[in-house]
Amino acid sequence: MQSQDFYTTLGVPKSASQEDIKRAYRKLAHQHHPDKQNGDEKKFKEINEAYQVLSDPQKRSQYDQFSAGGGSAFSGGFGRPGGFDGFDFSQGFGGPFDNTQDRQEFNAEDLFDLFGNAFGGFGRSSRAGRAQDRVGGEDIRISLILNLREVARGVNKKVELSKDVVCAECDGSGAEKGAGLIDCTVCTGKGEVRETTASFFGNITRVSTCNVCRGSGKVPKNNCRACKGEGKKHSKKTIELNIPAGLRDGEALAVKGEGQAGFRGTRPGDLYIQIKVEPDKHFKRVGNDLVCDVPVKLTDALLGARIKVPMIDGEKEIEVPAGVQNGQELKLGGLGIWGKPKGDQIVKVKIEIPKKLSGKAKKMVEDLAKEI
Repeated sequence: MQSQDFYTTLGVPKSASQEDIKRAYRKLAHQHHPDKQNGDEKKFKEINEAYQVLSDPQKRSQYDQFSAGGGSAFSGGFGRPGGFDGFDFSQGFGGPFDNTQDRQEFNAEDLFDLFGNAFGGFGRSSRAGRAQDRVGGEDIRISLILNLREVARGVNKKVELSKDVVCAECDGSGAEKGAGLIDCTVCTGKGEVRETTASFFGNITRVSTCNVCRGSGKVPKNNCRACKGEGKKHSKKTIELNIPAGLRDGEALAVKGEGQAGFRGTRPGDLYIQIKVEPDKHFKRVGNDLVCDVPVKLTDALLGARIKVPMIDGEKEIEVPAGVQNGQELKLGGLGIWGKPKGDQIVKVKIEIPKKLSGKAKKMVEDLAKEI
């Protein structure tokens, strides 16, 4: 059977330095690791086989000589005709993969302990947290529509969710009352299972979370009848939300622990609320200020007057000074959005010019024009 070319497997030329080989290996191992979502176990094994040879100068030299002789790198396997008969693997691979007391066993955990930083924190130290994350409850995301007044002043809202909640019969344990928990028979209480497969370099061991106890190592002696051992049930729950003033359209709030209940008492998910703000017919938001256009009669603009203007809380009578200009802004301090910082309400004057004048009115305007 024609086998892989180790240089091609790692995607490096035959002239590649040891650092180039190590860099290519780390990248490919991260990409194809079987525990990743799109991992490829077969490809992962091929990458490791190639790296174990090319990363060792002596083995690499033997491999290059063998390949140059026209043989097929894996035509016969170890110790078989056409294979790597000239290779000496009796001393193991060294480093974290070495086990000279027994057969060489490569554990997938060790790879990520060795290169944990390069791969963003994988490794034994974080396995318990990853198992907990997998069995914990999922997050819930909803949208909440608010009007501008609710955003400006803050509001309490009640929302009804249809979600998984902790089973009241067993308090989330999944066990019938009085039965308790026992060690999982599949993983014998370890919370993980190991699967070992043979390779040219010894055994490759994959460690995965037990799908029966989901990493806890415990299962109910007798399942709760209400939740069938899940520790959670689907139900409706009303949640009261305290919405602070000052939120913007598209912003999100997080409520810890109000997502889906976790499996058998594991941590619940979180609730994320995306805010949608309805347009307002009177006001435009600028930062935390509220701007509104207010029509003012020409005579009121000339002489000054008290007029009523819309407010986010109703109406308010304000003083328009004599001689106010079209487009002039009148500020009402602290009456905008009560966020951080507190905003103002800005009244933008729009002077109304009559489209038609009576004869008497026209004469009065003509006389006014002569005066001013």
